[in-house]
Amino acid sequence: MKANPTKGYVIVATKRKSYLQCGSNLAESILDNYPEAKITLFTQQDFIDNYSEYFKPFDKVLPTPSDTNREKMYGMWKTPYDHTFYIDADCEVVHPDIKNVFDHLDGHDMAWVNLTKDGAKVFAEWNWGPNLYDDGWRGVPDHLAHCGGVCLYDASNPLVREFMKDWYELYFKQRDGMWNPKEFDSIKKGNFRQWDQLTIWWLIYHSPKYKNIKWKFFEDNYRWNYFSSFGFNPNGSHNLNTVDPVVIHYSAWLDKFGKKGYL
Repeated sequence: MKANPTKGYVIVATKRKSYLQCGSNLAESILDNYPEAKITLFTQQDFIDNYSEYFKPFDKVLPTPSDTNREKMYGMWKTPYDHTFYIDADCEVVHPDIKNVFDHLDGHDMAWVNLTKDGAKVFAEWNWGPNLYDDGWRGVPDHLAHCGGVCLYDASNPLVREFMKDWYELYFKQRDGMWNPKEFDSIKKGNFRQWDQLTIWWLIYHSPKYKNIKWKFFEDNYRWNYFSSFGFNPNGSHNLNTVDPVVIHYSAWLDKFGKKGYL
């Protein structure tokens, strides 16, 4: 780990103009809570050519090689910062603790939000077997554990950059049925191959290349990725043992295929 690492935030917005609008709003919300923040946007070239009005909050705007809905892993791989906090474009930062997120690396290579059993009721797919972290299982879980919506990582470690590169490249092979490691054979239900979290599951738990990567879950977990579908209570409190969320994730409330914005 570098003695004086650069620190910044990465947002990726491709496929639809609504994501670019969301990404710009997210960057503004980061700056509202941390005016000195450095933020880089990765987006497709035709958006760069045609929608410069959305780029004001960003220090850098860089092109993605394609316009797929999973270019986020490319942006994570190519981050210009040593310590990077990636955030999905359809999020909002609502607390000044966003400035302190980098402290949570604490000597680790990566920090993730844990997709827990109590949150699974709002996830499209979560588990394919009985071995669950929340039930005390300590081996390889039979569920998606690592949320790809946010990720804190140390890109000054070349192995971490390779992880992001492999995540990007293997996901598309997985989605298209061109990569089927034997560990996928235990998944007998659902359509888990559509999720990039399954690629993370394999890289973290089954790839010999990354067996020595030091990763952890955020101690205050959903504070760093509180899904809007978890609910907001009339008294201002939140659910799933979450106090004062920093990042609100509106993935369930966004009109991803039209022009209505947040529903």
